Amino acid sequence: MHLTSDFDPSTLKRDLEALLFAAGDPITVDNLFQALGCDGDDPAQRDQVVAALQQIETEFPPGGERGFELARLSGGWAFRTNPRCRETVAKLFELPEDATRLSSAAMECLSVVAYLQPVSRPQIAEIRGVNCDSPMRTLLDRELVTEVGRVHGGGGALLYGTTQRFEAIFGLAGVDDLPPIESFALSEEQKEDLRRRLGLLTVPE
Repeated sequence: MHLTSDFDPSTLKRDLEALLFAAGDPITVDNLFQALGCDGDDPAQRDQVVAALQQIETEFPPGGERGFELARLSGGWAFRTNPRCRETVAKLFELPEDATRLSSAAMECLSVVAYLQPVSRPQIAEIRGVNCDSPMRTLLDRELVTEVGRVHGGGGALLYGTTQRFEAIFGLAGVDDLPPIESFALSEEQKEDLRRRLGLLTVPE
């Protein structure tokens, strides 16, 4: 579909809904432009697509009464099930309540990576005071963190950062929207200790 000044708004809206549904993961506006075959550098066409997205968002707003919602996640847009339906959806897959929860150690490592990225395993271990290999394997397996480089070039320790999956699961538009540490599932003692250690650590450039 190639947009023109007299395109059919209902066709554009229909095609956007199909793309969002088929993508599964958050899809950027630029990728939507490419799929629609329109010119992303044309301000008028860009405004038309964004306006259609906003209309869909109005019909399926976050926290609304529908079973799914259109959310702005990881720098893009995505359909997702309404968080209020979590228990019902979990029953469909016969998952126990805690099946998708991370251990306290994994959540602590995830917190460190999220707020200090890019960060190495030795730095994470220094902050936590214990080895972090096992919880980091869990985070890598669940695609919540990923390798993003090495310290001081090719011979240094691996550096880790969070993924788009992390942003999507936590409902973030990007890492700039990270919630306060209090939002992570840590005990009050762990939160206080993590705040203290985060304040003490200096990550080398």
